[in-house]
Amino acid sequence: MLPLLLAFLALSVKAQNTVRDCSSGKSLFTFVSGSLLPSPVVPGENATLSLSAEIPAGTTVADGTAKYSLSFNGIPFSPTTEDLCSQVACPLVAGPYTNSSVSVFPTGVSGKLVTKIQWFDDASTLLLCTEVTTKV
Repeated sequence: MLPLLLAFLALSVKAQNTVRDCSSGKSLFTFVSGSLLPSPVVPGENATLSLSAEIPAGTTVADGTAKYSLSFNGIPFSPTTEDLCSQVACPLVAGPYTNSSVSVFPTGVSGKLVTKIQWFDDASTLLLCTEVTTKV
């Protein structure tokens, strides 16, 4: 899940991090929890993004897309889209799902960064929406 953190490439964080569900109840998966640690993130050191979700009974996802959107100080950047199964181990099957990825946060950036991670299946059904907010 390393590409999950690619959206955070320009970060150094001095405030608490928040990770929340951004699906408004419309995703197939149920967001359970998320964290970006340490909180606050230390510039130049590893940070770990962890996500936990519940995949409903009868669900198998063998293909899809992962969309990463980023805004910095309210200015949106062009989103990127990747093959979901190149980001996470597929198939995704019913039951609890957890994953973590680690990235080094660089120094020298200040402001508020909001990253949205959206997963879709091959029929464009929203599987998961997670929003990570950090303040530099």
